[in-house]
Amino acid sequence: MVAKTQNNSDRTIEKIKNKGQPVKVADIDIALRMLETYMDTQDINPLLSALETLKTDTQNEAYQAQVIDAFNDLGNLQGAVLTYAPYLHIFVSDDPFGDY
Repeated sequence: MVAKTQNNSDRTIEKIKNKGQPVKVADIDIALRMLETYMDTQDINPLLSALETLKTDTQNEAYQAQVIDAFNDLGNLQGAVLTYAPYLHIFVSDDPFGDY
């Protein structure tokens, strides 16, 4: 399972690079404010922590992987997170079930 998660994170990070759009601190800030306003922060605390860490170095692939893993671990809360913070779609895997 860990290998699948790692491969999934690697592919998602590659997708972020290929889009040619840098991860922006301002966009992360907006996402954090929206999530903190409209969601129960206890339910998404690992994601919030990962996003705060990513703000310190947006190009750090290890930090990006932490955000991806935290998002993937949300399960059925992923939809709500994307509703309030649509910017986070860049961290969504192309392989949500880890089949590849």
